[in-house]
Amino acid sequence: MTEVAAGIHRLTNGVANFYVIEEAGKLVLVDAGAPKDWSLLSQLAAELGAGLSDLDAVLLTHAHTDHTGFAEQARATTGARVWVHHDDAAMAQTGKVGPRDGKTSSYLLRGAFWHTALVLTRRGATKIIPIREVSAFGDGQTLDVPGKPRVVHAPGHTDGSAAILLEDRGILFTGDVLCTYNAYTGRTGPQIMPSGLNTDTQQALTSLDNLNGINAAMLLPGHGEPWTNGVQDAIRRARAAGPS
Repeated sequence: MTEVAAGIHRLTNGVANFYVIEEAGKLVLVDAGAPKDWSLLSQLAAELGAGLSDLDAVLLTHAHTDHTGFAEQARATTGARVWVHHDDAAMAQTGKVGPRDGKTSSYLLRGAFWHTALVLTRRGATKIIPIREVSAFGDGQTLDVPGKPRVVHAPGHTDGSAAILLEDRGILFTGDVLCTYNAYTGRTGPQIMPSGLNTDTQQALTSLDNLNGINAAMLLPGHGEPWTNGVQDAIRRARAAGPS
């Protein structure tokens, strides 16, 4: 657990990151890790002198199991609303994931693939735990939750994949729109997710255009370390890296 900016906390299970925003005495969660990562949230809340009842909302960048994680437990336990883009709402509620455009077999000789599989299996992320109630957001929407985050829809990894922008803090949570660590190949630096995890890899590359013009000093990805060299440089490097 690391405070990466004032009131912004990064939690990780070693593969997938999720984040807690402190705002006006409330907590907002960006993604929900893997199911067994609930303990990390509980520990952070205690360290902050907060209660789990202070959790106001869970914002999902997309509906994959290493991001939906304990969202249903958070909703049922605290009453926090769970938000996700409307194109991923059905996946979040049913746990049914569509086809990927790359083959998992392409990564079987990669050590990073097996490390990711082991960590996520141990953390209970072999399948989505359906979320009984979700609130749907759309592109450009400013959410009525602490911090007033704005949604930037950037499909490709999933149909509803989105980044979450805190404009007043200059923080962009990129989810799996753009990562700095490839969980299947081990490659580092700004890039899109591997084809074996994407709905449409070419669309994921094209959707990087949706981040153009965003003024954010820090990018916080779903996988990998924070990026502090600006949005435009991250986009340029991700395009240059290409598919994997």
